[in-house]
Amino acid sequence: SKYNYTKFLYMFRLSTLDAKNIVDAIDSRFEKITVFLDIDNLFFDLYYDSIYADINDFLSQLRKAAQEVLYSLFNFQQYLVQESQKNNLKYPTIILYTNFGAPNKILKIMPKYKQHRRILKTLPSTQLIKFLKAKYGEFDVNEIKSVAKRYFYKLIQNIINNNFRNTVFVISRNMDSDYIPYLILKTYMKKTNAYFIVSWDKDYIQLLVYSNLFIYRRHNIKVKNELIGDYVKVDYKILTGKNLDIKLKHPLLHPIYLALAGDSSDNIPSLRKRLNIRKVEDILNNYADDLIKAMQKESIDDVMQTLSNIFKKSVDEPIMQQLKTNLIVTTFFGQDSLYDQIDKSFVLNQLKFLNSYHENLTRDKLDEIIAQNLI
Repeated sequence: SKYNYTKFLYMFRLSTLDAKNIVDAIDSRFEKITVFLDIDNLFFDLYYDSIYADINDFLSQLRKAAQEVLYSLFNFQQYLVQESQKNNLKYPTIILYTNFGAPNKILKIMPKYKQHRRILKTLPSTQLIKFLKAKYGEFDVNEIKSVAKRYFYKLIQNIINNNFRNTVFVISRNMDSDYIPYLILKTYMKKTNAYFIVSWDKDYIQLLVYSNLFIYRRHNIKVKNELIGDYVKVDYKILTGKNLDIKLKHPLLHPIYLALAGDSSDNIPSLRKRLNIRKVEDILNNYADDLIKAMQKESIDDVMQTLSNIFKKSVDEPIMQQLKTNLIVTTFFGQDSLYDQIDKSFVLNQLKFLNSYHENLTRDKLDEIIAQNLI
C-alpha cells in the first residue's frame, strides 16, 4: 500500500508562527530560549506506514521526508533566531531527540511496557527486510518499526549535528525517549533560560514544576485530527482540566495518578479496581500536601511510604509491589534510578555538537547538503 506522503508533510511542519508564539510566551526574566522537539511525537506515522511500502517506495518516501524535515527545521530555526534577536535574547538552542531500541531496563521490571506498539498490520516486504538486515544485522521482524526509524533518523542526524548552528539531534540507546529532556534539564538547567518541550505527551506534565519550563502543543487537541491549528503554550490547569478530564492540584501528582489509574497507551496496568478506588484524583487531592513533599524528595521509597500510610494495611504486598513498579516507570526520577552513568553519558556527550562552531546555514547551502547526501 502506497504511503500518503501529503499527510506526513502537513504533519511535521512547524510554522513560522510557532516560532513567534514561543518567543511571545516568555517574559523579561529570561535571556535565552531552548526548544526540545519530540521528533517521534511530531511525526511517528512516517516509519510506521512506510514499512508496508515496497523497497523503492520506502527509500523514496524516507528521502523525501528527510528533506522536508530539514527544510521545516531550517525555516523554524530562522524565524526563532529572528524573533529572539528582536527581543534581545541570546541565540536559541534546538534539541531534537528520540531513542533506538527497546527500553530494556524498563522492560526488566515491566515486560509489557509499550509492547503493543510492536504489533504489525501485515508483514513488510521481503525486499525491505533483507535491505534493513544487510544494513543493521539480524533482527526480529517485529522490531522492524524501530529499525526503519533508525534508518530514517540516521539520514538526518549527521546533517543536523554538523550544519545547523546551536542545534543537536540526540539519540539514546535502549532508553525511553521521554526521559531525555529530564536528563538534560537535570544536568544543565539555568534559571535564566526558558525551556519549551514541543510535544503532546502527557508524561511531561510532571516537569511543569519548573517555573521556566513550558509545554507547547496543538491547542485544539480534542478534535479527531489532533494536528489542526497552531501550537500554543499550555498551562497546567488546561492540561489537567479540559484535555485530560482530570483535575489535580499539582503537576507532581500526575505521575502518581498514572501509576494508580494506569496508562493504556504505555501498557501500564491500572490498580484502580484492586485498590477499590472510585476516583483516583480525589484521593490524590485530599492528600496532596504529603504526596507533593514526598515527590519533591525524588525518592520512590518516600512516595511509597506516603501511599502506604494513605491506604493503611488494607493493601496486600503484590499490589504495593506493582504500584512501586508503576511509579518507577511514570516518574522521571524513577526512570533515572534505572540508568547508570554509561547510559546517561551516551546521551549527554552528544550535546558537544552545540559547542561546535557552524556558520549560519543558508537555504542555498542546505540545498547543496541535501543534494550531496539525500538524492
